[in-house]
Amino acid sequence: MNFEMYLHKIEHFINSRAEMKSFGEYVYVQDEPNLFPVFLKKENGKLAELSHWQTCFPKGMPLRALKGLGLSEDESYAFEVFLSRLGYLFQIDNRQRIDKDIFILFYIYQLVSLKNNNEDYAIKAKNFFLRFLCFEVGMDYDVYDKLCVTSDGFCINTTRNDNVPVLPLIEHFYELVAKEKNYGDIKSIKNYQISVLNFLFVEDGRDNYLHFNDTNCYLSDPNGFVYTYKKSQKTIYIALGQCFDKYQSTGNLLISNFILMNYSYYIIRGNPADLIFLRRNVPSEVFQKIISAIIYRGFFVDEDEIFKLIGEEYRIIPKRDEGMLFNLIYSI
Repeated sequence: MNFEMYLHKIEHFINSRAEMKSFGEYVYVQDEPNLFPVFLKKENGKLAELSHWQTCFPKGMPLRALKGLGLSEDESYAFEVFLSRLGYLFQIDNRQRIDKDIFILFYIYQLVSLKNNNEDYAIKAKNFFLRFLCFEVGMDYDVYDKLCVTSDGFCINTTRNDNVPVLPLIEHFYELVAKEKNYGDIKSIKNYQISVLNFLFVEDGRDNYLHFNDTNCYLSDPNGFVYTYKKSQKTIYIALGQCFDKYQSTGNLLISNFILMNYSYYIIRGNPADLIFLRRNVPSEVFQKIISAIIYRGFFVDEDEIFKLIGEEYRIIPKRDEGMLFNLIYSI
């Protein structure tokens, strides 16, 4: 279900007139013009927004159950806030297309694609993108700094027991409220939260790839991107040039953005000298566009180091009007 909800979110990002779907008891309801949070359709027919999941509990019950988890006050707060933010992940915002939207889509895809990969670079990337995903859905540093991905899975760092896996904590939390009269609704909330964490962090061997009609689609996947770069850097350089094809569809644009962000994080962030090889393999005007896009985003690269390496003549960066990102390729 979660991958389908993710694809549904993408569909609305690239198609402003896409039909709104529901996923069993989880439905989209317009909260304000063109903003559609995910709601639970309760057994009595009423709706409860999943980002406010505590409203389905009797008053004071979530706090009492949290105290039974053996966490400190700050750790309990981080646990509760994270569960609330899971309700934002698949929210559909058709009001505009900005940096935040595409970053959330990208970070989710990174985590899902890397969860079956235990190489060193993948473990580091999972923690990196987890933190930035938490930031984009409105979590404070003091909260998301307690969260991490380890060999034991998705964990919360505690003062008493070091890294504690979150999934068993959720199970224990709901065991403490299992006798409530409206447990059917509460169980549906639990199922949503557990399924999202499984989707993001638990190895399953499933094919959670994007399947756009795009010959470069496989490079949007971090594993495919890193493998291809090691095998044939020239293939990556050709794909980067194709990211600026003016005849792209909105689906192509999404893939192009993901490829550019993969290049920024996996290659330029640790090895900016690769830009020298890129410059030798693409036309000068295309190289200029790639540099402009990378610097505009500020996507985990050192701007000063890049221009020191390639020269100030490439410092042509689009204006950051309203932080727009999705149509950046057309504006360069």
